[in-house]
Amino acid sequence: MQNSWFKNLNNNNKFLITKRKKYSYVEFYNLILKYYDFAKQNINEKERICFISNNVIQYAIFANLIPMMGGIFVPLNPKSPKYEIESKMKLISSKKIICDESISLGNINNVIQLIPYKKNNSTENNKIKLNDYNDTFSILFTSGSSGKPKPVSISRKNIESSCKFSQENLRVSDKDIWLLCMPPYHAGGLSIIYRSILLSKLFYILDNFDANEVIELIEKSKVSIISLVPTMLLRILDLMEKNNQNAPDDFNFILCGGAKVPEELISRAKKVNIKVLPTYGMTEASSQIATANPNDINRPKNSVGKILDGIEIKFSKSKEIQIKGPNIAKYLNNKNNDWLKTGDYGYKNKDGYLFVEGRIDEIIISGGENINPREIESEVNNIPEINESYVFGTKDDYWGQKVNLFVNFKDKNKILNLDQIKKFLLHIDTFKLPKVLHTTTNEIPKLSNGKIDRKIIEELINE
Repeated sequence: MQNSWFKNLNNNNKFLITKRKKYSYVEFYNLILKYYDFAKQNINEKERICFISNNVIQYAIFANLIPMMGGIFVPLNPKSPKYEIESKMKLISSKKIICDESISLGNINNVIQLIPYKKNNSTENNKIKLNDYNDTFSILFTSGSSGKPKPVSISRKNIESSCKFSQENLRVSDKDIWLLCMPPYHAGGLSIIYRSILLSKLFYILDNFDANEVIELIEKSKVSIISLVPTMLLRILDLMEKNNQNAPDDFNFILCGGAKVPEELISRAKKVNIKVLPTYGMTEASSQIATANPNDINRPKNSVGKILDGIEIKFSKSKEIQIKGPNIAKYLNNKNNDWLKTGDYGYKNKDGYLFVEGRIDEIIISGGENINPREIESEVNNIPEINESYVFGTKDDYWGQKVNLFVNFKDKNKILNLDQIKKFLLHIDTFKLPKVLHTTTNEIPKLSNGKIDRKIIEELINE
C-alpha cells in the first residue's frame, strides 16, 4: 500500500490477538482484502455506511475497509433498539447498514448481510484509496448522556493527531499489548484499533468485558495496558481483593475514563500492583484531551493529568472547558467555531494539571446557590454501606431546584435512610445536603461507555 495509513501492513510482526488466534499485520490485511469484492459491490465513495456486528474483529476490519473504498465508517451498537438505529441512520442520511449474520434488524430498509468471504486474496491494490486527509473518515455518535446523541464527523487528520498526542504522553512500547474490551462503536474502543494500525502496536480483543477473563489475562501477562471505565475497574478490583490477587510487575497501566475516577479506586488499585491513569476525553476530541503521565508521581488528587501536547485549552467566565487542536472534530453538518465548548467545567492549576468538576447542565441551582453534584457524590461514596451514588436536581417551587440523591447500597440488609446518610456529610455545606433519597441495591444504570444514564434514572424515579 502506498498510503501511510497502511505502511505497517506489509510486515509479519504480530498485530492482533484474539482468544483463538494471533494475526500479523499481513494476515490482518489479508482479512480485510477477503471482503474486498463484497465491499466493491456495496460501498460507494463518500457514502455513509452504518455497521453493526457482535464480533469486535469485524469492527476492526470494516473500520479500515469502508474508508479504503472511499466510504465513511459509522459503527453502531448491536444492542440498540431498532427505532434508535433507524433514527441515527436518518439523522446522518445513511442509506445502507451492513451487519453480520448474528444480527436481526427486522424490516429496516437497506440492510446488507455480510456475505461469507471468498478465499481469493487478489485485489486491485492501486485502486484502493483512503479518504483525503481532511475529509470525513468516520462518524461517531456522542453518548447522549445529557440529551440526544450527536453525530461527530471525524477526519483522518483528527485520528492521526489524536494517536500522535496520546503516544507522546503514554510512550507505549513495542512490548506492550493493549486490551480492547471497550465498545468499538465509541471513541474509547475504536481509538485502540486506529492507534495500533498507525503506531505499529499490538492489541488483544475481547468481544465482551468479563472481569474474570480480564484478570486472567493480567495474571498471565497476556496484556499490559487496558482501557476501562470506572465501573469496569471496580469489578476487577473487587474480585482481585476477594481472591488475594496481584498484577505481575510487567503490567504497565490501566487507562480509566468515561466518568470521574474516584481516588479511592486508584488507591485500591495500587495495593494490587496496578497503576491507574485517569483520562479525560470525548468523541469530539477523537479520544483523549488530558491524561495522567505513567511516570508522573506528582499528579494532584482528582486531577486528570495535563492537557496533551498539541491541544490548546481555555476557560469561559463560567469555567467551561474549551479546546482547540488538529484532533478536534466537527459535528456533522455544523461548522464549529475554532474553539469547541465541551459542556464540562473545571480549572487548571498553576502546574498545568486539569481538574474536571462536572457538566455545566448538571449544576444544581437551589435557593440561588450553585451546587456541584460531584462534590456531594465524592463524600457519599466514602460511606461504607454505599457502592455508588448519583446526585441531580429536580424542580422545586420554593428552592428552584432541590438536591436528589440516588444511591446503590452494597447490601439490601444494610440500607441507610436520608438522616443517617447526612450524618456522614460533615464537610458538605447545609444548603447542599440532599433533600430527597432514592435507593437501589442494583447497579446505577450506565450507558455503554460507562457514563450515568440520566434518562433511565429519571424513568425509575418517576415510576
